[in-house]
Amino acid sequence: MIDRRQALAGIAALTGALTARPVRAQTLDTVNMGKLIGISDCPFYIADKKGYFRDAGVNVQWTTFSQSQAMVVPVAQGQLDGMGASVSAGIYNAIGTGIPLKIVGDRGIDYAPYGALPLIVRTELVKSGRFKTLADLKGLRFAEPGKGSANLPIVYRFLKKAGLKYDDVEHVFLPFPDQVAGMHNGNIDCSTMIEPFATAIVKDGAGTYIAADYTAYPNHQISALMFSPQFVTKRTEVARRFFVGYLRGLRYYHDALRNGKFAGPTAEDVISILQSEIKLPDPSIWRALTPSAVQTNGRVDAASLQFDYDVFKELGLIQTPVNVANAIDMSFADYANAQLGPYKPRT
Repeated sequence: MIDRRQALAGIAALTGALTARPVRAQTLDTVNMGKLIGISDCPFYIADKKGYFRDAGVNVQWTTFSQSQAMVVPVAQGQLDGMGASVSAGIYNAIGTGIPLKIVGDRGIDYAPYGALPLIVRTELVKSGRFKTLADLKGLRFAEPGKGSANLPIVYRFLKKAGLKYDDVEHVFLPFPDQVAGMHNGNIDCSTMIEPFATAIVKDGAGTYIAADYTAYPNHQISALMFSPQFVTKRTEVARRFFVGYLRGLRYYHDALRNGKFAGPTAEDVISILQSEIKLPDPSIWRALTPSAVQTNGRVDAASLQFDYDVFKELGLIQTPVNVANAIDMSFADYANAQLGPYKPRT
């Protein structure tokens, strides 16, 4: 079920929406989108700042949320046309209660050499010898951003790789920024910590990089673009055009990637856009971190989504069974690819 406080917070946040630049707004179709603040939202930032959404005939109005779950009710009620979020147990539970959200596009996937959720262990444990191999995760305080989050299947895979079960560690639920403080003060021992926090904590010495997430879980569909049922069924043509602008942003982001880093031909521009949205005290971290990858066709990895659902179900986190395949709609990605043609990498 959706927590009432989260629902109210999500609806209230709409009053503080950040609007896209109103260039020729009277000729554009308005689209209301929910977003978080993170690297996975970079295709949103790019498409907005480069004018790709305007070119597609849409004026996007943004509402920023602190967590994915707070977006679900506004999307279900049509106050938001869609959202970018991780696909958690809560998303599937919302679908199971009759909210027909549609997973329509990629927002972040990790495959070698891209891994935005590496395993980080508190440096003190490494130096003392308490942690030497993955098997030493047993009994440690393992931080996750929330119960049933999209991080859970990665934690599950790392523990399984060590011959451990999910509950062989002590689970501590903290938002990623709080995990940084928790590792500094010794309240948590390890995390599959998202970038840029992972690189920042390794750089300051409190955490030690152990392994990339793809070493335990390759091709993990970390997050996705989701549309409301009203947007899919009643404003289909607008939704298609929105996806065209989004796919252009996603491809531009992909062109910033090389060899597991922001080192491609559009890297300088993409880093500048990211820094304008996520103001890191040390901007050099953008060059040092390992970002998530994206699919240049905008499609999601259905097998990964099914695996995650099965893990959530195994651990008793799914309240009502859901047909994962029915929750995925790749028609908008297919339309955008038909309009833009095959991806051609920049050189």
